Amino acid sequence: MPSPSADELTIATTDIANSLDLVSQVIKQCADRIRNNNPYDLQSALQIMLQTADTPGCKIVFTGVGKSYLIGKKLAATLTSVGTPAISLHSTEALHGDLGIIHPGDCVVALSYSGATEEVLRLASVLHGVRSKEEASVDWGNTAGGAYLNNSHSVRLVGMGKSAESPLGKMCDAWIESAVEMELSPLVNAPTSSSSLMLAIGDAIAIMMMKRRHFGPVDFARNHPGGHLGVVSREIARQQELEDELRNIGHLG
Repeated sequence: MPSPSADELTIATTDIANSLDLVSQVIKQCADRIRNNNPYDLQSALQIMLQTADTPGCKIVFTGVGKSYLIGKKLAATLTSVGTPAISLHSTEALHGDLGIIHPGDCVVALSYSGATEEVLRLASVLHGVRSKEEASVDWGNTAGGAYLNNSHSVRLVGMGKSAESPLGKMCDAWIESAVEMELSPLVNAPTSSSSLMLAIGDAIAIMMMKRRHFGPVDFARNHPGGHLGVVSREIARQQELEDELRNIGHLG
C-alpha cells in the first residue's frame, strides 16, 4: 500500500477530531441526563458501592467479557489506586472456579452494554442462587431489582449498560445507565462510544469515592512508589506535609 498523501492525512486527522467530538457529546449528554432526570437509579447504585467500600474486608468486583471486561479491569485498578479495594473478574473464568474470589458483602458491578451477554447473565444467575432470601434483608430502597434485594451476608449486584429493562438489568439490585445513540462507526458496531462512556462514568465514580474517603496526595503517593507518577506524587505529598506543618505553627503562634 502506498504512503498516504497529504490530503489523506488531512482527512484522517479531521475524522479523528470529529470522532473525539462525538465522544465528548456522548459524555455531555449523559451528564445532562444525570442532572436533569430522576437520578434515583444512579444514587441506588452509588449507595450500594459506597456501603461496600465502607465495610471492612469488602471490595468491589468488576465483571464482564470482551471490551467490557477490559473497561472493568481499568476501573478496578483506578479505584484501588485511589483508596477503594477493587478487582476485576472475567465472567467466563468466574464460572470455572474464579468465583471463589467473591466473598459475602462484596459488590459485583456487571458491565454489559447490551445487558444480554450470555456469560454475564450466567454469572448473575449464579450470584442470585447463592443469596439467602430467608434471612432479614437490608433495605436498599426501591432499586431496579427489588425482587433480588439481598442481606448483609450476600453479594450485591450493580449493572452498567444501555437499559435497566435488559435481561441483566432486571437481575440487578441497581443499574447505572450508559446509553449512547450510536457507536462511532455507522458501518461496524464496534464498542467505541459506549465503552468510552462506561470508562468515563467509572472514573467519575472513582474520583467521587476518593473525595468521600478524604484520600489525598500522601495516600496516593503511598500507593504509587514507582515510576514518574510516583516521583510527582511524593513531591506533591511533601509539599502538602510542609504546608500542614506551617499551618500548625501558625496556629501555635
